[in-house]
Amino acid sequence: MTALFMSRRLWPAALLLMLTLLAGCGVPAMAPQSAPGWQGETQTLKRKLTITPFDASRPEQTLLSVIRLSDQGMRVVIATPTGQRLFTLVRDDQGARYTQSIMDEPPFPAKWFAQRLEWSLRPEADLQAVFKGSTWRVQDQRFEHGRVREILDGDTLMARIDTIDHPTDQAHDVLTDFQIGYRMVITPFGNTQNAGKTP
Repeated sequence: MTALFMSRRLWPAALLLMLTLLAGCGVPAMAPQSAPGWQGETQTLKRKLTITPFDASRPEQTLLSVIRLSDQGMRVVIATPTGQRLFTLVRDDQGARYTQSIMDEPPFPAKWFAQRLEWSLRPEADLQAVFKGSTWRVQDQRFEHGRVREILDGDTLMARIDTIDHPTDQAHDVLTDFQIGYRMVITPFGNTQNAGKTP
């Protein structure tokens, strides 16, 4: 009974950070999005998410994610470090939505969350194609440590994704969201299917 009570108290602590990050910023700006399907073989990516707000008074938070990419779309399971599932995000032909959640309403829009994930996973050419004709644009540059991707709305830098791939045994991504004010370190963990074929 005590363990059950404690597990029910875990989800507010794990997601309080995201709630406070989005509080006061209104509806986050949304860019045009590509079709939900992914080319190539179905992939399952396991990632640890370490989220650090720009505001040093707010605590750092760690979550685990299992991301499945297929020709049908994207499915993401978010859990605490102890393995308790918090919610599942699905993006397919019906749009982005939460299908499983232990809370009445997750603290951020499904469409926004799906878009931030896709900004780090989609090839540059896919984002350029979907942004064409809008004020949004993407630009990738290569450096010794890896790729740097910038997502801009007009002249405003909305997000930056640093892909650190050297050395290979310490590969990870760093997503900096300037609109919301946080930095997320995305690190592979465990066994990943087709990990070398990440789009």
